[in-house]
Amino acid sequence: MTQLKKLLEPGKIGNLELKNRLVFPPMATRLFTPEGEVTERLIDYYLARVRGGVGLIVLEATYVRAGGYKGRICLDDDRFIPQMKKLVDTIHREGAKIVCQVNVHRGRADEHDPASPSNVPHPYTKIVPRVLTIDDIRNMVNDFGRGMRRVREAGLDGLMIHGASGYLISEFLSPFTNKRTDEYGGSLENRARFALEVVESTRRNVGPDFPIIYRLIGDDRVGGFQLKDALVVARMLEEKSVDAIDVTSGFVETDYWAVPVMQIPPACNVPYSQAIKGQVKVPVIVAGKINDPFLAEQVLAEGKADFIDMGRSLLADPLMVKKAIEGKPEDMCKCIGCSRCSEAVVQTRIPIWCSVNPAVGREREFAEKMKPAARRKKVLVIGGGIAGMEAAVLAAQRGHKVTLWEASRELGGVLNLAILPPGKGDLNYLLNYLLTQLKKPGVDVVLGKEATVATVQDFAPEAVVVAVGASTFTPDIPGIDGKNVTDYAPVMSGQKKVGQKVIVMGGGLVGAETAEFLAEKGKNVTLVFRKPELNLGFGRVTRFTMKSLNEKKVKIVSGVKEYKQITPQGIQLVDKEGKPALLEADDIVLATGNQPNRTLAQSLKDKVPEVYEAGDCIEARRILEAVREGADAASQI
Repeated sequence: MTQLKKLLEPGKIGNLELKNRLVFPPMATRLFTPEGEVTERLIDYYLARVRGGVGLIVLEATYVRAGGYKGRICLDDDRFIPQMKKLVDTIHREGAKIVCQVNVHRGRADEHDPASPSNVPHPYTKIVPRVLTIDDIRNMVNDFGRGMRRVREAGLDGLMIHGASGYLISEFLSPFTNKRTDEYGGSLENRARFALEVVESTRRNVGPDFPIIYRLIGDDRVGGFQLKDALVVARMLEEKSVDAIDVTSGFVETDYWAVPVMQIPPACNVPYSQAIKGQVKVPVIVAGKINDPFLAEQVLAEGKADFIDMGRSLLADPLMVKKAIEGKPEDMCKCIGCSRCSEAVVQTRIPIWCSVNPAVGREREFAEKMKPAARRKKVLVIGGGIAGMEAAVLAAQRGHKVTLWEASRELGGVLNLAILPPGKGDLNYLLNYLLTQLKKPGVDVVLGKEATVATVQDFAPEAVVVAVGASTFTPDIPGIDGKNVTDYAPVMSGQKKVGQKVIVMGGGLVGAETAEFLAEKGKNVTLVFRKPELNLGFGRVTRFTMKSLNEKKVKIVSGVKEYKQITPQGIQLVDKEGKPALLEADDIVLATGNQPNRTLAQSLKDKVPEVYEAGDCIEARRILEAVREGADAASQI
């Protein structure tokens, strides 16, 4: 326990006494009703983090003003108060406190009313926002402040004003988006006027004793609002009676810093929190990929912040801090920074989930499924990739006698390749976690064991989980069997050497990462694919990857209409303009996707009492699907 002395030390924000320095920051979930009302699922979600040791919950962005964005929790009407009180009372019974984040407006990103201090277009939607008038600003400030009444009436312990992430308040602060020449533009004092008026209006409406936290960008990372400005604004906020400052960074254009992707270094905003802490007397909280309680302890011990935001870390493993306290850090399942949680909520508009924690968003349901099995069964898991390892671990935890067969000489499957590209080291967290859990009693791992219908029948399991992965898809192109053509896997693993000039075929994540991997090694790389643009999943992952590819001088040829032939000189194709072209290369590396491998599972259906499938053998997808399906298979046995 002494190792986390500072993290577990009590603290205060205004008059709010907290049992420790651990904060679960605001993250959108969509675990509420379509009208924006708190649900039992949302309560279960926050309760799991509190039971893991969190001292302060910051409820995700809650809209209090009339006409607020309806894709979030709402407090713009008294009818929302009773269910909010239920959430608050639940958190209090567990010994933690809860404040809610409140957002004036989402600025250019607002889907219902794109509005901004100036007419700078949104970088991705290209929508030109309406420019707020002086009357708009004053009405917005007053409306927002009046809405704070319900925050107190719902029993919340305080509030956090969202002044970051490229939303409206930070758009006023940054000269990148604020081109005004009136009293709300120009000098830093003028650009900060809107933020300060929001704070003043809030304070008038909640009273002098209600804690107000302000989330501030330490740097917008587009060259507009920088640390030198943040230091001045932090002092202004303190003078306006803000009780704490929560530090983050990034803007709409640099959203991969606002919610750091895998390639961003840990504790990325600590230099900003340290500088701001040196300028103010109120507590400073810091967010930004602090994915380990021991790292959090170090930041606090070195005096670089007063409180620590651990968001996605506690999404991945809500018991992380307890495991550290109990001396079991190897059992922590750390966040891998893949952004699937954000992708769900923002892009696909479904409730939050997590690549490494299959319980997220369905905590109560999952706990019920994971209860000890009514009868211990002999279980065979075929395949030692992500899905197979997850299934084996959880089936053993439920009390089954589990054997895992892996045809190769190592566990991990494609994860062993996925960790190799630049900046993908965080994937080791998942690999090491699963390998550690497999060493615990209950799973017998057999490497180099090929599964066939006959060997499975000889083993005589009562249940089988087939997780054999996918097979490489090779497109039908003349010359594709040439000596200068190879699959990405042997290239990434180092088994196959390639020349200086390389073409990577494939417009998905594997293709992009293979191109990065080779460019990092000094190769002259061209990435070629049929689609009009890269398909890498979530927007901020794509944007960061594109930035990295450009920095590494990877040439991108998209929209290929037809691959005519592969020759010893390269690839003959028809480009997006319909013109014939020759792309010269010493070697062509294929990253053209995979196809499911369901033959074994289908052959076993009538020969084993229970057969389940999980992972890429169903359909080639990503880590989240593999983990979730492995867990679901284990829960059904």
